[in-house]
Amino acid sequence: MTKQEMNTEQKIKEAARRVFRRDGFAGARMQTVADEAGTNKMMLHYYFRSKHQLFDVIFEEDYKELIAPLGAILRNPELHVEEQIVTFVRRYHETMMAHPKFPLFMMHEFSKNPQRLLDLAKKVMPVSKDDEPDHPKLSATTFMDQVDQGVREGKYNEDVDSSHLAVSLTGMCIYPFVSRIGVQSAYQFTDEQYQEFLEKRKEEVISHTFRILMKPEYYQLWKDSKQVPVKTDFGKQKESVSK
Repeated sequence: MTKQEMNTEQKIKEAARRVFRRDGFAGARMQTVADEAGTNKMMLHYYFRSKHQLFDVIFEEDYKELIAPLGAILRNPELHVEEQIVTFVRRYHETMMAHPKFPLFMMHEFSKNPQRLLDLAKKVMPVSKDDEPDHPKLSATTFMDQVDQGVREGKYNEDVDSSHLAVSLTGMCIYPFVSRIGVQSAYQFTDEQYQEFLEKRKEEVISHTFRILMKPEYYQLWKDSKQVPVKTDFGKQKESVSK
């Protein structure tokens, strides 16, 4: 493929990405994509045989670039669960603030064809224990396993359910982006105020997750130090990484 052909293909993909995120798969039209790309339908079909093929290419690229790296954080055995929480929340907010139309687009498409998204996810990270052989550096249960270990060690609350915590963490991150219109209207935020709200939201989600997870004295230690304790037994000298 020549450089010119590569540039044309990239322009088409960028235009298609805008159209799909705005209109969804069902509402998108190939003519609209062609118009946005500054080309014609004949050229569009030269590079992509159908709307389905074009959508699959765009969705897979976006998933691998935006979602898979976030999912991998919670599946990385080399990261302590407290580091996972801080890193996941901050990167999630930063990613979605840079791509504000993507979360709602992904949720919509997931509701239409969940199996396709699941199959795509399995290509890049383990969704369950059965998928781990294909991803030797990741574990589907890293987050839950470490939470359960912290409960056994006595630094996390005994009634913490690791699977519920994982779902709650993700939900707290997603909601302000997929429900922006409602939240912004309810609190009468301007666009600028909503951006400030999202910036503060990162640290609020981290703090709230730790309040649920940690025993009060352990949470207070983290709060006072403004640092995240890692890989230590409660009651002993803490190693830490700065926020």
